[in-house]
Amino acid sequence: MSRAPRRTPPVPKGPPTDLVAVVVALAVAFLSLWLWEGATVRVVAGAVTLLFLPGYVTAAALFPRRSLSGSDHTAGHDPIGLRERAVVSLGLSLALVPILALVVGQFTDGFTEAIAFGSVAGYVLVIGVVAWIRRRSVPAEERLSLPVGAWRAELSAGVGAGSTRDRLLTVALVASVLLAGGAFGYAAANPADGETYTDFHLLTTDASGEQVSAGYPDRLERGETASVTWGIESHEAESTAYTVVVVLERVSLSDDGVRRIEAVELDRESATVAPGERLHRTSEVRPTIVGEDLRLSYYLYKGVAPDRASQETAYRHLYVWVDVGVFA
Repeated sequence: MSRAPRRTPPVPKGPPTDLVAVVVALAVAFLSLWLWEGATVRVVAGAVTLLFLPGYVTAAALFPRRSLSGSDHTAGHDPIGLRERAVVSLGLSLALVPILALVVGQFTDGFTEAIAFGSVAGYVLVIGVVAWIRRRSVPAEERLSLPVGAWRAELSAGVGAGSTRDRLLTVALVASVLLAGGAFGYAAANPADGETYTDFHLLTTDASGEQVSAGYPDRLERGETASVTWGIESHEAESTAYTVVVVLERVSLSDDGVRRIEAVELDRESATVAPGERLHRTSEVRPTIVGEDLRLSYYLYKGVAPDRASQETAYRHLYVWVDVGVFA
């Protein structure tokens, strides 16, 4: 019984479709981070950039040739198919991104969106060029290329040919993919209330100049100035206006809770923070009342704060205990 001859795959022409798609994905990610505030695009572009692209270009550089279907691999073909590439790309990305973060962290003081995106995008572009060079070094008929034409032809045949049952199944499959993508986009663009929040924190500067969550002032002379940095990191769905009010309070503690006896406002500042943005500002506080166990409170409000800031009305409340007096 004669065996049907193997169909020779078409020779890829023009630029590699997959590597062009990688560059397009990076461009969309760049636009979503700096020009668009839509949550859907930012979530999808960020996930693709971090979880897939680094691993994909690495796999493309390691395996520049196309694979044969099934398990019949011969010289001139890589033993990795498109499905295997997808799995390997995800695994390599999960391994590479933390390593890249450690390397970049040695040369920067901290991570911002710009640094994170720039380091990942730089790696993807450099290794993408290596993958393109390696792919051009192998014969054209052996180069990896996405069978976009075959996929289009198969989809067209599934819709326009075959039995009514096959056509209905194909249409249902395409509709399911579109519906799932639309549902994900809607969920990302309209997160539940519990999925949006604002991180509010206090920092001080240590002897080496680093900002740390420790070493807060706890003993001050009356009229002495102390520096405390407050920070806002927004995980809201849109740009949000905030007001921070700094109040020095004399309170009494009892089984019923904390009762404020006296309060003096020391500072008040407003700021607007975009989704995913982090803002730090240093406030200079100068106590004007004396006493032990005074509460230096930082009240965070969304929008305009009331004339009298309090724990009951604030969106977030942070404080440190401080003694203020005349010390020998």
